Amino acid sequence: MDSVIKVLVVDDHKLFALGVLALLSSEPDIVVTDVASNAEECLRMAEIVSPHTVLLDINLPDSCGVDMISKIKQIDPDIGIVMLTGLSPLGHIDASLAQGASGFLLKDCTKEEMITAIRKAAKGEGYFSQSMAPYLKEELVRTPQQDPHDDKVASLTLRELEVFNLVVTGLRSKEIAEKLEITKRTVDFHIGNILLKLEAKSRLEIVLNYKKD
Repeated sequence: MDSVIKVLVVDDHKLFALGVLALLSSEPDIVVTDVASNAEECLRMAEIVSPHTVLLDINLPDSCGVDMISKIKQIDPDIGIVMLTGLSPLGHIDASLAQGASGFLLKDCTKEEMITAIRKAAKGEGYFSQSMAPYLKEELVRTPQQDPHDDKVASLTLRELEVFNLVVTGLRSKEIAEKLEITKRTVDFHIGNILLKLEAKSRLEIVLNYKKD
């Protein structure tokens, strides 16, 4: 990755987008390359500028932000995507992470939280703002719990178990691939098998059900 992190801001509220632009202007390692106000502009700009991180509003006038994640990833699977919302994110957290988002920010987050999220997403790491904590707890309550020592885990192969243990710690596919010295495509293949064997709908469900305190 370049020394300067290129950021694409996608939000139809111009004042908020301009505020983000002003907020990040003093960071020497971050540059906002463009501001998009809808899904069409987002995809066109992502093709042109090849951003490292996209700050993506959940609610766009012509598309749901969650639906945009996979389309952005088709342009470049290494683009980090941080979801933005000023409303309750419940119902969007699980879906966004399943599609490949790196993290979530409420729009009342601090400057430091936004900068941290951008930097982490550019490196393939995840991040949630502090104000997301109540919603993550609520998501945990909404997700059926399973015994972390049940025979579903025992059904995993040795390689799947290695991937599973790293998924539970919160690592993204790219990080897992580096640790196990395999390709990201292979990691995603194993994760697909793990989801089937554990009867889980997403990576977040695995983390919520199997992560140890």
